[in-house]
Amino acid sequence: MEEKDKNNASDITEESELQKLERERDEYLEGWKRAKADFINYKHDESRRVEEMIAFSNKALIYELITVLDSFHIAITSHNNAKETKGLSIILGQLEESLKRFGLEKITVTPGVPFDPNTQEAIQEVVSDKPAGTVDEEVSRGYALHNKVIRPARVQVSKGQAS
Repeated sequence: MEEKDKNNASDITEESELQKLERERDEYLEGWKRAKADFINYKHDESRRVEEMIAFSNKALIYELITVLDSFHIAITSHNNAKETKGLSIILGQLEESLKRFGLEKITVTPGVPFDPNTQEAIQEVVSDKPAGTVDEEVSRGYALHNKVIRPARVQVSKGQAS
């Protein structure tokens, strides 16, 4: 009988040892799965960061070229002679097309629409026939690079009609 108890105790010890090893195995497997998921997330985050860095690497240059665009627009609007402005308009179009290929987009501003502080900068409130809180006039163009505003459109905002 003594040997039977000894074998029974040995079986219990082996069984509890097996359960302990299975628990450890499961813990290691779960840890490995978490580490793998963390690494995959890290790779995705890093990939997005590199893509964004590439997309905005030219931001300083493009921002400087926006002032050239402004100068072209001023030159074209200040001349009344169509022959004088034709060449400037062609060059302006080429420059705008080139910048568009690099992700630059003009922020469209329509008089009479509500003022949007995300894409517009209010520089003045004026009395006008447009409803209060709407754009009365665009003063200078705004631009976005890859859908992020790099220069907001400067606008005059209407106070409404004079009372």
